[in-house]
Amino acid sequence: MNSIRNQNKTVGSQTGSEISENDEFLYSIWNFFAANLSERTRKNYYNIVKNYIKTVGHTPMKLSEKDAETYFNDLTNRLNSGRLSYSTALMRMSVMRGLCDYIKLKNNREGKSYTNYFKDYILPDTDKTITEEKLPKESELAAVLELAAEYNDDTAYLIFSLVLKCGLTSSEVCSLKTEYLLYDTDECLFIHFPEKKRISRIIKLPSDITQLLLKYISAHRISTGSIFYNKRGTPLKMRDAERLLKKYVNMGISENRVSSGFTLQDMRHAAFKYMLLGGADEAAVAGYAGITTKWMSRYRQIVNERTRQSAADFSTLTIKPSVYDGCGITDK
Repeated sequence: MNSIRNQNKTVGSQTGSEISENDEFLYSIWNFFAANLSERTRKNYYNIVKNYIKTVGHTPMKLSEKDAETYFNDLTNRLNSGRLSYSTALMRMSVMRGLCDYIKLKNNREGKSYTNYFKDYILPDTDKTITEEKLPKESELAAVLELAAEYNDDTAYLIFSLVLKCGLTSSEVCSLKTEYLLYDTDECLFIHFPEKKRISRIIKLPSDITQLLLKYISAHRISTGSIFYNKRGTPLKMRDAERLLKKYVNMGISENRVSSGFTLQDMRHAAFKYMLLGGADEAAVAGYAGITTKWMSRYRQIVNERTRQSAADFSTLTIKPSVYDGCGITDK
C-alpha cells in the first residue's frame, strides 16, 4: 500500500481522480511488477505506462490488438519525425512487452484470458536497414560456389546453397538431420524443424536444392542423424560453417573474384532479396524464413514493389545440381 503511494509521489503528476480511476492497475499489477525496480527505473517505467494510457485511453489491463497497433504507430511516427530516439522507442516497447507479459501470467494464474499483442510488434532496426551495398553481389556469390566446386567440396557447396536459396540460418544448417526430411503427397521434399518456443517450422525445398541434397546424402551414405560433419567427425558447429565460408571468400578476394568479406548471415539476406525480386510476397518470405513480417521492411530499399505470390520457388537464382556437373548460379 505504502509503496504505491510512494510511487505516485515519486512520479509527482498523478492527481487524486487519476489514481482512483487506475486503482485496480496500480494495486493489483504495478505494485508487484515494480517491486524490485530501483527508484529511478520505477519512475522511468511508470512514465512509459502513463504515456501508453494517454495514447490509448486506458491501462494495459484492457490491452487489445488495436491498442498495441495504436501505440506502436505512435512510437514509429515519433521516431520517423525525429521526436524520439531509436533507443528510447526500443526501451518503451520492451517495457510494455514485459509489463503485458506479467499481466498475462497473473491472469492465467487466475484463470483469466489475456493476450499480449505487443509480442507481434518489433521496431525495425533503422540502423541495420539492408541496402544493396551491404549485400554480396551475384557474381561474388557465384564465385564462392564455383570455388567450392573447383575443390570438390560438396559440403561447402550444399551449405552455401541452402543458405542462399532457402535462407536457412547457420544454426539450422548445422542442426539439419535426416529425420527432419519428409515428403508430401506430391513427392515434394520438405524440412520439418523441431518445435522451438511452441513454433514448428516446415519449409518446402525448391527442386534444385532437393536434387543437390539427395545426391549429397546418397554420396556420403547418410542414413540417419546429422547431415553435416566437421573434419573431426563431429556434427558441424556454426563456427565451422562460418570458417568454411571465410575460406572460400578469402580465396575469391585473393583471385579478385570477390571484393570484400561477407558472412552466412549476409548470404541469408541475399536469399530474401532474390525471393522478393522473383515475386514472392513479403508475408510468404517472412513465414518461410521464420521471422516476423515487421522485419521485412529492412529489404524494401533493394526490392521494387510489385504483385507477389510466394517464397523460395520465386527466387531469381537457380543452383546447378552438382559440383561435378558444373556449378554456380544461373538466372531464371
